[in-house]
Amino acid sequence: MKKFFTVALMAFVAAFAASVAKADISLSGYQEFYATSVDQTTAAGLDSATQTDTSRNGLSNGRFTRIIATASTTLDSGIEVGTVFTIARDGSAAGDTDTNTVAVNENSINFSGGFGAISLGNMFSNGTHMHNRGTTLIPTAEPDNGGVGNYITAGGGSYGTTEEHGYAMDGMKIRYASNVYEGFSFGISYEPCAEKRTDAVSHVDCNAGGVTDYHDIIDTAIAYNGNFEGVDIGLTYGYVGGNTKILNATEYNDLENHVYSAKVAAAGATVIFRQNNYGDSGLSKAVENDGDGEGTVWAVRYDMGNISLGYAHTESSLVAADGESASTSELDVFGVGYNLGGGVLIEVAHGTKEEVDGVDNLKDTEADVTLAKLSFGF
Repeated sequence: MKKFFTVALMAFVAAFAASVAKADISLSGYQEFYATSVDQTTAAGLDSATQTDTSRNGLSNGRFTRIIATASTTLDSGIEVGTVFTIARDGSAAGDTDTNTVAVNENSINFSGGFGAISLGNMFSNGTHMHNRGTTLIPTAEPDNGGVGNYITAGGGSYGTTEEHGYAMDGMKIRYASNVYEGFSFGISYEPCAEKRTDAVSHVDCNAGGVTDYHDIIDTAIAYNGNFEGVDIGLTYGYVGGNTKILNATEYNDLENHVYSAKVAAAGATVIFRQNNYGDSGLSKAVENDGDGEGTVWAVRYDMGNISLGYAHTESSLVAADGESASTSELDVFGVGYNLGGGVLIEVAHGTKEEVDGVDNLKDTEADVTLAKLSFGF
């Protein structure tokens, strides 16, 4: 019997080795560490001088440290097949779960050829893949990396968002990306339900989520990228639609999300603008004077040798209920970075954030955050 199992194991190993030999495999990764200092004057609508607020200062291991395995092969038909599997330090099922639903924790397979590329798995949505992102442009990739936002005590209201629905989330989806024709490209992704993320079991109930855990989410976008006498131009328009639920006999508005972005780059300088409009998506149909959900981002970056400078501004607003004013959020971040070479970066950012609740028009949040970041991409 022992000899049988030994022969069977050897046969399995040989078969595995033969299959591996057909694919090109590579490993890459990313590692980050932070030091942060927060000065918050208003938290949860209260003067921080009169209460003991939370303390998140000091050293941090960040959010996006990960190892990425990729493999590629070619079918007899000539179609290229690639796969991505990521092991994220903060993607654990227990303990530190900062990226448990974020698509940097990717698990996907893709097929590409003259028809474009078709991908399937836990991965970025089409809009995430195509739109110009000012929130990741400046050194430290703030505010997208979340350092400035996560280390303060944020308000409990709904202040709108600058990102389209599903941005950077890793729900199971299928995505198509066209090839580029005369600078133009098109993409679309389909996600059955927002609950199918990596923090959920594979057989998760699609009706178990909240109102904005939409179903049948379709994310489309068209992009143009070109160069005119040394100036790079990038333009995109996208639409995200999805169906919501009826909860407790209340009907809610379906998702209707429009996104516009533009990028101009020349001589080491890059400027990005993006507008996000989603109206009254996810709000009750019984309420008429709510919604107007929108967000705006603009950012600029300048690279000169190993030094990078950048500034990003975001603002968003939402009328959460009838009779209320718009709840608003504003964030300003300055960043500077130095490339040490070999994939190692040292970056510093300073950001200020303010949130105002439309219920009473009082500040919920006012804070300053300074952070230093050491990262290594390999």
